[in-house]
Amino acid sequence: MKKIVLVLLALFIAVPMVSDAGSVTSRWDMTIGGFVKFDAGWASQAVSGDYLWASPESYTGNWSVTDKYSNSFMAAGETRLNFAIKGPDSWGAKTSAFVEGDFRQSGVYEAFRLRHAFMKFDWGDTNLVIGQTWQTWGLMPSFNLLGVNELGPMNKGDRLPQIMLNTKFAKNWSVAFGIISAYQPQSAGGTAASRGVITNTAQQNVFSYPLVQAEVGWSSDACGKIGPWQLQMALGGFGGKNKIVRRIGAAGTDWVDEDVDIWGVAFKAYVPIIPEKKGNKAGALAITGSVFTAQSPNAFFGPWSYDAYTAGSDPAGGFYAQNATVSGGWGQITYYFLDNVFINGVYGFARYNWSDAIRGLLVPGTGAAGNAAIASASIQNVQHMIVNLMYDVSPAVRMGIGWTHASAGYADFQAAGSGGKSGSLDVGRIAAWYFF
Repeated sequence: MKKIVLVLLALFIAVPMVSDAGSVTSRWDMTIGGFVKFDAGWASQAVSGDYLWASPESYTGNWSVTDKYSNSFMAAGETRLNFAIKGPDSWGAKTSAFVEGDFRQSGVYEAFRLRHAFMKFDWGDTNLVIGQTWQTWGLMPSFNLLGVNELGPMNKGDRLPQIMLNTKFAKNWSVAFGIISAYQPQSAGGTAASRGVITNTAQQNVFSYPLVQAEVGWSSDACGKIGPWQLQMALGGFGGKNKIVRRIGAAGTDWVDEDVDIWGVAFKAYVPIIPEKKGNKAGALAITGSVFTAQSPNAFFGPWSYDAYTAGSDPAGGFYAQNATVSGGWGQITYYFLDNVFINGVYGFARYNWSDAIRGLLVPGTGAAGNAAIASASIQNVQHMIVNLMYDVSPAVRMGIGWTHASAGYADFQAAGSGGKSGSLDVGRIAAWYFF
């Protein structure tokens, strides 16, 4: 009898739940969007499809297992889900919000992670954005890639918490100004401590204040458009300080710190050389890209970034912190064979300006034994050469096939069993998107 009562009770609870299945409600006007993304491919090194650079190559007497073997991969982690909300006016502005996530969480691939979460107040030519979204300086999201990891080391852009004011003036000009987080809340390039959280280790980065970010842009439809893109260019940058904190004393019971400058400058542009005609992109041609130089750009470069390093110490237990500069950029040329079939050629390059001294530096907290391994593992330069062909089957379906050659140079030769001083990687990939 008890089993019958429990079954009836479960059915009683489940009926209203089943009847509500498929319904989505919100206090305001909300739409659901995103895409299902699947890609598969082959890499000449034993890496996943989420690579950023090439591993060191093998040489006689020091064979790298990653370089010795190739690897195939398949994944759907780039699938995204978003919610766009339009709410009531506030302070005379139209309000909206946007939330988006994907399944590329660092360390737990195919686990959900936050990409965007911001609110927007729009007064027409001026708007205020509060939340986590793309950086402003140097971001030109006109690239067409099969894998979102590609161009990552070349300042493709990253999403960070920020407060940004954007305004248009004199018809073609715009200015953006605000503050932005100095570190990544979900860092793929280190522990949370290395992005602004103090713990009891020998060296940390502390950001007492957010970074300042600004950009001046110009845009015009005088040369026509290709899809949503028209002639535009912008110059922007960011700046601020962080503290390098180091434990001192025989028992490590006190701390000293050194302030270091962090900054970056970037120029970006999109040029429709041959615009579309009457909404048809067949025969259209465009070039786009961005170049930059920066010093210790921490948060903006994700897992491929280096913080300030210790350059020496004084008898009182203090130390001197320095930053290496990094420069580079990326460029893309796009040609449309048909309105829905186009080819992209992309090149990206970046280089750290390591001094000869840093190749033998002692990183606090590692001890002398860890010195050589850390110095040699530092990337000196990295480049991506990419070509891909994309076919928009319908507004919902896109197919793509491409090839990437990535190479990397390291600050020094690797430890035994880890390879040499440089490496190269070739990746063939196919991808399919279903937009909804």
